[in-house]
Amino acid sequence: MGRFLVVLALCLLLMISCGPQAAAPVSSPTVELQATQNPYPYPYPAPPPEPPQGPPFTIDGPVTATEGVVTGSGPAGVPIRIVNITRGAEDIAATTIGADGRFRVTIAGKVSSGDRIGVMLGDTRGTQFKREDFLSGPGYQDIPFIGIIFASILVE
Repeated sequence: MGRFLVVLALCLLLMISCGPQAAAPVSSPTVELQATQNPYPYPYPAPPPEPPQGPPFTIDGPVTATEGVVTGSGPAGVPIRIVNITRGAEDIAATTIGADGRFRVTIAGKVSSGDRIGVMLGDTRGTQFKREDFLSGPGYQDIPFIGIIFASILVE
């Protein structure tokens, strides 16, 4: 027990002799931004550039399950798919937008009232179009597990 008291006394004496000390100030570099510099401070990278805006697409409404016809517009020559968004982007029809910028497809028997249908990009192989040109645009929606929908409408 005597040894323990001696060690304890020495530890207390050592702690008292050190006393409280002020911590050294931590210096941080000051970053001044110029108009062309990254507005995000180091080490964060600049966000990726916005993709170019794609062309607009439309679906003419109303679309009814009994009539079973979908019409709309978009850029001439673009291959499109009409999908049932409600059923996980199930393919309903595929076509190429005409030279007049219009499309018309029959969907009779493939949708029900209350389903949401949409226009997606079709197979661009063998065309002048690239998928990268259709990543963002007016009214585009990127729906998880489905993809980019250019326009959509609720079936009546």
